[in-house]
Amino acid sequence: MRIARIFGIARGTLLALSCAAAILAMGEVMAASSDCYAIKDADKRAYCLAVVKRDYGYCHRIKDGDKRNLCMAEIKGTRRNCYAIKELDARRECLAAG
Repeated sequence: MRIARIFGIARGTLLALSCAAAILAMGEVMAASSDCYAIKDADKRAYCLAVVKRDYGYCHRIKDGDKRNLCMAEIKGTRRNCYAIKELDARRECLAAG
C-alpha cells in the first residue's frame, strides 16, 4: 500500500477510494466525487478527485511536488513523472509500480 504510506491515508479512505473507482466504472462519477469533497486536506482531496475522475488535471492542484508527480505518474500510467520525484524511496516505488 504505497499510497497509504506516502499520503498517510487511513485504511477506510483507501476502501472509499476503491469503492469510488468501482462506482466510476458504473458511470456514476458524481456520487463518488462528492465523497472526495468531504476530505479537508487539499492535497488528499485533489488526489482523490484525480483517482475517481481519472483526470490528471486534478494532480496539478497538489502543492507537494513529489505527491503531484506521483499522482501524474499513476493517473497517466507513465513512468516519466517518477523521475521528477526527489525522495529516493518514493521514486523507487513509483518506478516499480509503473
